[in-house]
Order: sequence, then C-alpha cells, then structure tokens
Amino acid sequence: MIKRNVNLSEKTTYKFGGLANYYLELKKGTEEELAKCRNLTNDIYILGNGSNIAFSDKGYPGMIIKSANNHIKLLPDNKLEVYSGASMPDIARFCYQNSLKGAEFMIGIPGTIGGGVLMNAGAYGASTADILSEVFSYNLVISREKIFKKEDLKFGYRTTEGLDGEFVYKVHLNIEPDDKKSIRLKQKEYLEHRKKTQPSGIYNAGSVFKNPKGLHSGELIERAGMKGYRLGTVSISEKHGNFFVADKNAKAIDLYNLVLHVKDVVYQKFAINLEEEIRFVGNFG
Repeated sequence: MIKRNVNLSEKTTYKFGGLANYYLELKKGTEEELAKCRNLTNDIYILGNGSNIAFSDKGYPGMIIKSANNHIKLLPDNKLEVYSGASMPDIARFCYQNSLKGAEFMIGIPGTIGGGVLMNAGAYGASTADILSEVFSYNLVISREKIFKKEDLKFGYRTTEGLDGEFVYKVHLNIEPDDKKSIRLKQKEYLEHRKKTQPSGIYNAGSVFKNPKGLHSGELIERAGMKGYRLGTVSISEKHGNFFVADKNAKAIDLYNLVLHVKDVVYQKFAINLEEEIRFVGNFG
C-alpha cells in the first residue's frame, strides 16, 4: 500500500530526514505494484537498507520505493536466488549455514543486496561483482522486465554502470561449497576487525568517502587533524576518521556541511579530492 508523508528519519541508519510525499514497501515487485507508482509520480528513488543514504531535512517530493522481499533460496549449480530486500549479513549467514563460501565479506556490511549491486558494495578485497551472476530488474522508464548478465554491466570501486532507471528485484549469486569451519573463521575475523576499527551502536552510515587509489580516506582525514571534529549535530568518529556519527535528532544539513568542509580541508592539505560514498538525496541548498 502506498503511504503519504512518511518520516524518512525512520528509514535510514542516520535517523534523520524529512517527509516522503509517497512511500511504498514492495512485497513482490510486480508490474501491477510498480504501475501504481508511475501513475502518481515520475520522481522515484529506490531505497535499500538506508545505510549509505542521507535524506534532506526538507524531505523528498516524489516517491520512495523500498523492497520488502528478503527471500533467499539455494538453486542448483551452486547459485543463490536472492531478492533485493535481503540484507548482506543475512546472505553471509545463510551461506555459512549451508556450507557455502563466497559471501563472507558481506557479514558486516549494513545494506541489502539490491543496494549492494547498485554500488558494488564490498569489503576486505572482495565486492558484490565478484559473485554476481544475473540481475533481474524492472525498468521504471519503459515499463519492462529485464535480465542482465554480469558481463552486461560495468563495475568499478563502489560503482555499477548500466542499471539507470532499473528497479532491481532479485539477483543470482555464484557461490561454492566449502568447509563450514573455515567459512565461520573468516566471518569471525571480519567482524572482530570491524568491532576494533569502526564505531557501533550509534547513528552512522558506514564509510562516508571512497578510498582514493592507493590511499585511505580515514587516514587522510586523521592526518588533516580532523578526528573528533564536530559541526552542529554531527562529528567525525574518534575511532575512525571516515565514519561520521550523528547525535540523536541530528540534522542532515549538518552532515552535508561537514562533508563539504572535510573535502575542502583534505584538498587544501594534500591536493586530493575525496569522493563521497554516502548519497545525499533531496534538496540540500
């Protein structure tokens, strides 16, 4: 059911943002459901788990669509069928339970596979593209279902090209049988590293900036003397320079301004342009 004036602060890990004019959680992602959306507005934004998104305090004038289908199924020939609302940690746990390797890197990524495909999410030297086989989508512009093979798309560091205008409703992933103990050990190693190096239990959206080639954004920010720096209701983590944490009831505009300020400082000190990994959605002017 399409809802009106939904509070976007309840839909992201940062817990801020204004109202969405229209909001729909898709149960199946059928053509009938999507046709209702197009009849209301052409201004549609697809939301994953809200873990790398900052919505404007002014809200969103169009429609937010979020996949609520999180089904995971094991197919023949070492493939997983995963609907776009499934969280990446849940995929990693499913693989562990079924003695399958390939998705260990997903264990600590706080996003859905739909969002993971669209931004080629990854960690510890692995990315979504590494195990992707097919993408099943519905084109919101021409109203037609499509199937993309991995080779139909172009993947880069935290980028995927070729899915503009597409609502990804499910994917197929390539995985392989392996020893359950070794899978668990790798997942445990990744989780322990995240716990040691990244803030948890507070409002944040993971890494704010992509890492420049051969460098680490967090180190650059710390070398610039900005660790712990605060602007309004948002500050840079004392634990990791590339994580920005928000106060309860913080403002999205504070995050936006802090990001601009950090980019400026890092450029002035090192002549390096940081590129955002987090996405700002709506009017921040």
